[in-house]
Amino acid sequence: MAGFTTFTATAAPIAASNVDTDQIFPARFSSKNRADGNFGTYFLHDRRFDPSGVPITDFILNDPRLQDVGIIVAAANYGAGSGRPGAIFSHLDYGIRAIIAESYGPVFLSAAYKSGLLTIEVGPADAEALRARLLADLGSAVTIDLPAQTITAGDLRIDFAIDPFVKRIVAEGLSETDLTLSFSDLIDAFETNKRRTEPWLFKAREVG
Repeated sequence: MAGFTTFTATAAPIAASNVDTDQIFPARFSSKNRADGNFGTYFLHDRRFDPSGVPITDFILNDPRLQDVGIIVAAANYGAGSGRPGAIFSHLDYGIRAIIAESYGPVFLSAAYKSGLLTIEVGPADAEALRARLLADLGSAVTIDLPAQTITAGDLRIDFAIDPFVKRIVAEGLSETDLTLSFSDLIDAFETNKRRTEPWLFKAREVG
């Protein structure tokens, strides 16, 4: 995964609450293989297109000023529902690296950072102020500064809290496996010490 410490991108405000994973990545696309195509095609598909595949002109992501969106500013309970991986991958393949929202579905929240999708939680007043600013200047950019833990849009600045573990994963572009391997020396030292002080723990495995 490509990590980042500071990210600036066009941001799109989505004011609706309870945008669940079936809206983000409709269930009928769950049999699709990401390797066979860009999952960004399916991102919020049924909100972007009518049943005949024609873009819905009044949906905000279809505004030409938001064609290169990299950040979503959402409302409450974003990503609620099932934990389908396509809901994460469709964001990334659409070009979105970060979401700022008032709250998230718990499964979505715990899965997003593992694929490099940053989720930031801010208070309702801050989220509303940020969405209002973006609506007033559609197509404008937002900057996320991970080390400083700030969001900036023009003269609007919002501080946010983030789990240090998630912060490191996103900043360094690590998978959980990568993170575990970064402690390989400590793991080896621990096992060597265990073999020395409690050798009986290893006898059955060594005989087998």
